[in-house]
Amino acid sequence: MADSATSLLEQVRSGGNRQLQTLAADGLLPLAAEELIPLQVAFASGSDPELARRAAAALAAIDARVAAPFLAGPAGPAALSYFAVHVGHPLVLETVLRRRDVPRSLLVELARRLPPDLQELLILRQDAIVEEPAILDALEANPEVSIYTQRRIAEYREHLLPRARRPVAEEPADVEEIDDDAFSAALAAARSAPAAGDVDDATGLSEGQIRLLPVPARVRLARGAGRLLRSFLLRDPNARVALAVLGGSGISEQEVEQVARSRNVSEDVLVEIARHREWIAKPGIVRALVGNPRTPVAIGVRLVPRLGTRELRDLSRDRNVPDAVRSTALHLYRIKRQ
Repeated sequence: MADSATSLLEQVRSGGNRQLQTLAADGLLPLAAEELIPLQVAFASGSDPELARRAAAALAAIDARVAAPFLAGPAGPAALSYFAVHVGHPLVLETVLRRRDVPRSLLVELARRLPPDLQELLILRQDAIVEEPAILDALEANPEVSIYTQRRIAEYREHLLPRARRPVAEEPADVEEIDDDAFSAALAAARSAPAAGDVDDATGLSEGQIRLLPVPARVRLARGAGRLLRSFLLRDPNARVALAVLGGSGISEQEVEQVARSRNVSEDVLVEIARHREWIAKPGIVRALVGNPRTPVAIGVRLVPRLGTRELRDLSRDRNVPDAVRSTALHLYRIKRQ
């Protein structure tokens, strides 16, 4: 059977048998969809007027429920583009939009004419939007663009794209080292100031006094800090200090989770936590990051699939998190509860 199909394909492609080509264009050859449909697409886009007309008519008549499995699986870029542009059935468009490898240029083209319900599906494709920001421009040019889509576009431009353009592993600027004499002098000067807040036993400094230290001194303290001192420094307004604490060996999983939940830490600290595989392998840390409004949208959306069904439901109702995170949670919740 396989040999027979191969022989038919070879004869059609060779162009030597007009009758077989006509049957192929009409979709009447006994071939599997993954073999026949690409032939029809090639004819419909080709230079032979009769074969193009026949193939276009046959493709337009294909049941979307038959075309969708082909488009979701073996279809190549040519077939995806043809069906998206010339067929345009909602099920066909949805299937094309869900393909992870769909050409980004095709998404730009589709964005200009998608109805509101399918705009929501496209706006969830953050991977594609990061790679091709022109998708957002095309959505804005869509005469049917919804208010929801407009709000998400503005959110993406504010939070997603600027961070996407900078290196993921961007390092903070180097902090100048402080020598022993300068460090001792800085500690002495801080001790002379009035104490404010809890006092760290190891240094004898309160949290308020520690804030008076120069950044290089606070970074040096972070390297061997105990639990209480770490809690002071993790809340430091200078991200380099908090990052130095995260880079130490003594910090526990519970402390990282507390930091990930805090709304008083620098965004760079949350980004650093999300970079560590061993930390985002912990459900508590993932929940804390996703539920923190200060977590960058791109990171929050990327971590949402790690949540359970109940957590997705709760997150989809949380008005404190960005719309993109909440909408992604709702979309995944609906899928998981089926």
